[in-house]
Amino acid sequence: MKIAIIDSGVANHSDLTIAGGISFVGNSYDDDHGHGTHVAGIIAGKHNGVGVAGIAPNAAVYAVKAIKGNDMGDVDTVLQAIDWAIDNQMDIINLSFGDLEYAQSLHEGIKKAAEHGIIIVAASGNEGNDAGTGNTINYPARHEEVISVVAINRHFKRSSFSGTGNTNDFAAPGEEIYSTYLNGQYATYNGTSMAAPHITGLLALLMEQYPYATATELREGLRYIAEDLGDAGFDALYGYGLPKFQLPNRKVVDDLLNSKLSTEILSEKITTMPNTIEKLAVKNEWHKTQQTLIKEINQLLIDFAKNPTEQRIIQLTEQLAKIASADVKAQKQKDIDAIIATLLEPATNAVTIFSKNKTVYNYRKAEAELKKLPTLEAKQELEVVLNEALYQFAQRAIQSLVQYEQKPTKDHYQYAQFAITNLPDSSIKTELLEKFDKLIQTTVKQATANIVTYEKAQTLKNYNHAAQAIQAVFDEKQREQLEKRIQKTVNNNVAKATTRVMNYEKNKTQANRELAMKLVQELPNGKDKEQLLKRLK
Repeated sequence: MKIAIIDSGVANHSDLTIAGGISFVGNSYDDDHGHGTHVAGIIAGKHNGVGVAGIAPNAAVYAVKAIKGNDMGDVDTVLQAIDWAIDNQMDIINLSFGDLEYAQSLHEGIKKAAEHGIIIVAASGNEGNDAGTGNTINYPARHEEVISVVAINRHFKRSSFSGTGNTNDFAAPGEEIYSTYLNGQYATYNGTSMAAPHITGLLALLMEQYPYATATELREGLRYIAEDLGDAGFDALYGYGLPKFQLPNRKVVDDLLNSKLSTEILSEKITTMPNTIEKLAVKNEWHKTQQTLIKEINQLLIDFAKNPTEQRIIQLTEQLAKIASADVKAQKQKDIDAIIATLLEPATNAVTIFSKNKTVYNYRKAEAELKKLPTLEAKQELEVVLNEALYQFAQRAIQSLVQYEQKPTKDHYQYAQFAITNLPDSSIKTELLEKFDKLIQTTVKQATANIVTYEKAQTLKNYNHAAQAIQAVFDEKQREQLEKRIQKTVNNNVAKATTRVMNYEKNKTQANRELAMKLVQELPNGKDKEQLLKRLK
């Protein structure tokens, strides 16, 4: 917890540890008045058994000197001090001074600090009256961005000098306050200047206890632990009352956080919790979980960019669903989309190139780029575009196959075979090859059936049918097998016919000649048949 005490500086003191500082009214932030040193002791005096004990001894206090001597402070130096606090990422600014006169530039500086998540605590001022009437709160405490603190005495009654008005927020001790002073001494002061650092210290304790709570939640947390003073509820004299540090009931906190509710339902339950310290504790744990999730998502984004896998996409989607903040979720989704866009670029370019110049090389390049991508909707869209372009590229092969199917000539067979085999490996090529093979097998089956018929009834007519069917088979290997099979039957028939002719030659009877002639006539035309016919003349 880093606290900027914008004041008269802070003197060296055995009861104080100063983390650093700066002066805008001289060369040193050393205190030459005592006011800032007194404020510092209230906030962070050491718990060393000596002198005083501050409310938040673990806080890192920074002496930001913007006031010199008994001055009430100059707007310009205070603005410089506020800017320094912003630049150096202070968590809290304590302003134990003020003025009844409004300064627009100071208000702008206050708003700027609040926009940076800094909590500003200021004294309500010592211009009050015994009756507690009128709006006597000083600026900057009067601004809505500032926590305005009134002073009370040991009897929990408003100090008569304490400023009053509807912009008061909280009350804190402001009379007879003993704290650190100049030259290693201690002093007793009265004033709302002493009340404000009590609230600053308490906020530092809450930050220490709830490090993930936002500035707004911490301000609300003060209300949760405030003891009502004066009239019931908020009033112009005490604000919301006197905040008292307390620890939450861990069972209430843990039971809710461990309820395994969905992100949406749990977020709603937290919002509707009673305004107690348990609500602040739950919000703190909730933010811690959310920040842990964000860190995990950030690491997943880095890993995904390096190695985009489907598993990482699933993990990112699952983790993103657990984020409660719509803004954070939208930003992380943008981060994911940006990475995906970068990943998609090579594949998108490759698909575009193939669509314009349809070559096998360009298709393979596009396909290779797509394979590098995990399963994404955009990838599927690119695959559709690639397949549409491939279908156009395959039109020649498709048309050649149709021609071969309609008129199965050797030329059409060769055209179809060439066109299909020269397509890139793809589902379209596989489909066309299957259709092409089916047509081939149809011709093979027809030829085989005709051969079987010829084998059963070895007539010239059956042979011619089989031979004609074989000629329609343009696959060389399958045709060769079919030709060998039919030739085997032909050879057997030639052998039988030759035997009959030899019988006739040995015994030239009309009956033997007719038997031989019958077999020879059924032989396919060729040399064997011609020679046997000559022998029968």
